[in-house]
Amino acid sequence: MWPDLRTNSRQMIVFISIGDFLVAGSNIIGLYAKQMCNIQATINIAAVLSSFFWTVYLSVYFYLTICKQISMWSERLAMYLFHITAWGIPLAIAIAAYVEGAVGSSEDYVSSGWCWIKYTHSGKRWKMVLWMCIAGKGWEILAYIAITVFYVLVKFHIRRELKMGFVPGSHFLTQRSVEVAKRAEYKLTFIPVVFILLRIWGTIRFFRFLADYPNNPSALDWLVILQVSTDHCIQWSNLPLYV
Repeated sequence: MWPDLRTNSRQMIVFISIGDFLVAGSNIIGLYAKQMCNIQATINIAAVLSSFFWTVYLSVYFYLTICKQISMWSERLAMYLFHITAWGIPLAIAIAAYVEGAVGSSEDYVSSGWCWIKYTHSGKRWKMVLWMCIAGKGWEILAYIAITVFYVLVKFHIRRELKMGFVPGSHFLTQRSVEVAKRAEYKLTFIPVVFILLRIWGTIRFFRFLADYPNNPSALDWLVILQVSTDHCIQWSNLPLYV
């Protein structure tokens, strides 16, 4: 990609990796001691949501800098807002879930071996599902949509500029820049696809959980294995940018 985009975009990749690292680290704590389970679930919620936010913001950043060509001042302002929301909102949601007693063992109906939103056998199932949406699944589905939309917009913008050729104001004033742009346009196709493939298994289990109400779905081993293997590897969705 463009060299002047790499500093901020690579910082965002680091932030996504930090979120994934915290999730992996918190999952080591275990499930069996109630208080430790609650702490692990709280850290998990904050870290996963932060990774979602930064993944979406990376796509927004590319859209603003490539398509809208915002000024350096606007870019700094955008990064400032990204930091406030990508750290602040997940932390606020995680603390609220802990205070409300929503965190705990999910009994592996949606998660796979880690604590998250506490499964309840009572009549307040709607509240549990609401917390599942607020603490992860709702943001996850929004991330599917957002990164697909923004990367498609960037991809089409690059394609339009390539068709324009060597004109004043274009990014592509040399044959080398055109070749780089063609490779970037090709890579942008894979980012939403990889992100969705990494996260979709947990989403499928969530919808199976909703569809089988009031019963609980039987665990499909292959689906559980895929979720365990890919759920905490969000940073890999951006790998095509740097290969």
